[in-house]
Amino acid sequence: MAIDLTRHTHHSAWHTMHNVLCGGAKFMDKYLETLNIAKVKINVIQGSKDQVVPMESGSNVKMKVPNAEVKIVDNADHTSIVIGRERELCNDLEKLWGSTC
Repeated sequence: MAIDLTRHTHHSAWHTMHNVLCGGAKFMDKYLETLNIAKVKINVIQGSKDQVVPMESGSNVKMKVPNAEVKIVDNADHTSIVIGRERELCNDLEKLWGSTC
């Protein structure tokens, strides 16, 4: 199985990650389509060195929901996207929450 995982395309990597971690990849496209139709504001914050969530994931969300905002934080991984940059993350969240009022 591990060998087969390395053969995936960027699009299948998106679905594989959700199948393994969330068990709901088969629903993800429909979920994003529904959120897009409902005009739900979507923000993705991802580290450029994240080895848990494929970098393509943010691009795939943007492809399905063109108004989604995707922010890539340079040199951050899956943990350091939060740990070590708490103030910046709080500022990002405050801006997001403030823009939804």
